[in-house]
Amino acid sequence: MAAFTETTSNITEFAGQFKVAVVEIDGATNTTGTLRIDEMGTVVAAFGQMKEAPTADCAHVRVSTTATTSTILSVIFYEDDHVTSCTQNATDAYVIAVGY
Repeated sequence: MAAFTETTSNITEFAGQFKVAVVEIDGATNTTGTLRIDEMGTVVAAFGQMKEAPTADCAHVRVSTTATTSTILSVIFYEDDHVTSCTQNATDAYVIAVGY
């Protein structure tokens, strides 16, 4: 999988163990790819939200940690059947990751 381009990112540290990363990614060139959160050693939870309105070609985004490391996130855009990966009209998205 290719790496997504970060449009913006913001890392916030809280008292205690956790940090929160909010990253805007450019999905214009990739519909399936990876996102590395360099500021964290471990990501414990990650969520994705599409920036634009959903369409039949690109209806939602799934974000999860990869099997090999918890600092690299797998990001996949899906069509409106929620099974088929988008191959056209990719959209931008926001990713929120919690980790330490």
